[in-house]
Amino acid sequence: MKYLLVCLLLLPSLAWAAPDIQVSITAEKVVVVEKDGKQVEKRVSATDVVPGDVIVYTLQYENKGDEAAQNVVLNDPIPQGTSYIVASAFGPLAEVRFSVDGKTFKKPSLLTYTVNKNGKTEQRKASPEQYTHIRWIVKKIPAGKSGVVGFRVKVN
Repeated sequence: MKYLLVCLLLLPSLAWAAPDIQVSITAEKVVVVEKDGKQVEKRVSATDVVPGDVIVYTLQYENKGDEAAQNVVLNDPIPQGTSYIVASAFGPLAEVRFSVDGKTFKKPSLLTYTVNKNGKTEQRKASPEQYTHIRWIVKKIPAGKSGVVGFRVKVN
């Protein structure tokens, strides 16, 4: 009977355990500066941008809950007036998927779109300039842990 009582007392506290994922995003412009006679990249706030500028979007996530989060999905639109830079998406421990409509996400090699040509519907492979959204799937974020994902775009 003593063990049953302990188990019943623990059940309510277990119900309160939950992951709590919080995400913040930053946008930084890449500038090239000279340091020790070499050209190096530096990131500055993306307040003033012009066509041709490269912007790095970084999403920082943190599990502020008291339980691990499983298969966390982070979505981010590619801003209007920019184009995704090929192979620039990053995210250690995350699977990366892309979309051309904000609804269907796939690996680049499987991402297609539909066109009507001469009354026939055709499937075509999407190019990076057509990507509208990026999705990261992070398998596990332990309680109290954080990480980053992100990508680069070029201002049109």
